[in-house]
Amino acid sequence: MKGVMRMGKIYLTRLIVETTSPMAINTGNREIGFDSQLARDANNLPYLPATSLAGVWRNLAKDFLSEVSLKKWFGYAGKESQSSVLTISNGIIHNSQNKPVKGLLSQEEINQDSLLSLLVQARPHNRERVSINDRGVAKNTGKFDQILLPAGIRFCIDIKFYDDNLPQNTLNEEWQTLLNCWQNPMFALGASTRNGLGKINVIASNFNAIDLEDGIKAAQQIKTHALLEDIPLKNSVNFETEDYVFAKLPLKALDNWRAGAGTQLLGRYNHGEADKSVAMITYSEPQFEWSTSAEKQIAKLSEPKAILCGSSIKGILAHRIAFHWRRHEALTGKEAMWAEDMEHATHQQWETRPEGLKALLGFADEQEHDNSIAGSLYVDDCAISFQNTTIRHHNSIDRFTGGVRKGALYSEELLYQPEFTISLAIKKGTKLSVSLKNALSDTLHDLKMGLLPMGAGSGRGTSLVMANPAIPWLVNIDQIETNTDNVDEAETQGEQA
Repeated sequence: MKGVMRMGKIYLTRLIVETTSPMAINTGNREIGFDSQLARDANNLPYLPATSLAGVWRNLAKDFLSEVSLKKWFGYAGKESQSSVLTISNGIIHNSQNKPVKGLLSQEEINQDSLLSLLVQARPHNRERVSINDRGVAKNTGKFDQILLPAGIRFCIDIKFYDDNLPQNTLNEEWQTLLNCWQNPMFALGASTRNGLGKINVIASNFNAIDLEDGIKAAQQIKTHALLEDIPLKNSVNFETEDYVFAKLPLKALDNWRAGAGTQLLGRYNHGEADKSVAMITYSEPQFEWSTSAEKQIAKLSEPKAILCGSSIKGILAHRIAFHWRRHEALTGKEAMWAEDMEHATHQQWETRPEGLKALLGFADEQEHDNSIAGSLYVDDCAISFQNTTIRHHNSIDRFTGGVRKGALYSEELLYQPEFTISLAIKKGTKLSVSLKNALSDTLHDLKMGLLPMGAGSGRGTSLVMANPAIPWLVNIDQIETNTDNVDEAETQGEQA
């Protein structure tokens, strides 16, 4: 019949994502007794705001789609604004039975669920962090706490769009490109994503293209989807991902080792061998683990596991990269910046990070915020494996007399020759200067040769590590692009020097 417009299709995608590291999606407000506050829904349970999902997704998609396609999918504002083609739901949390939480729950229902009863608390999980100055010690009033979601939390996310305004010749290709972003290692949510937090993994998914011409059948399919009755247990979407990791660094401690500041002993001791007075313990945290049964998946909170936080790793690397960068800059004929030449420098000058590192480590301009940029280096948390532990006792020494301080005995728990693998990734399109690229390479070589302590207590020899000989050491610095604008200038200065 002429004049009748054919109805198109509606595309429904459901993603089940799981946090693979702790996550901090904050409201910007402060929780009582803490520096941040998690985003929560009407049940006072954490959720993933759709605005956060759309923002991270769009920011990553611009590396793979043209500006025209990006505006078509995500919309834009201005004199000729356009709304987004995509409709993205909030991420709805799953309970311990792997079911999305629908509607309002009573307090009794929440308390009866082992997962929800933890997450409804003001502090389901937290990390204590501290700012470090140029001397390697904590800054005055530099301590802050981050409230986090533990790893292993699952969320259900629905994505919907119509094909009315989408060109059919590129729809499938561009939609597959957009879906691939969800399994991209750079797709992370919340704060400190470059320091290991906010990592997710799509563990199940489905995709339906419903023809609206089917009438009642189409309506029933849409209704079933909206009621959250069809929860996938495996991936039906074929994700294609790029590898952004340029370094996998397997390390093994030379002897006893410790990192971070934990609260729970990690070793098993005979009665009376260890007590609660141990002052220094390697940092550990629990996470939710899901049963492997395909039919019924249940979450259970694990025992605390030793973790080397990405923020700790990045801080150690940044300090050594800065040293090597200054060394390489001096080799090109530029003015050297050595400690002995800065004896009259102010404390602020000592703490200021060189601007030449900003392409890799970022730059915070307190005067002009628009000049600030985020770093391009991503460092993941490291799981630590070990077999044995020991308790070591110490006397605190008086710095003036060199004698033992009365009543100042303390002890620490050490892990014996633990193993862990550091994973480093870099944002696509990052270009580093010749000096910075060489500084990064030299820093990783120092780590391999045991010249860079990785952990706590380096002054007492409890953080010495070297490359693990049983596992290949993989570094591909050539994967990182060189900023050719500075190459000719650097070579010229080097020849003159």
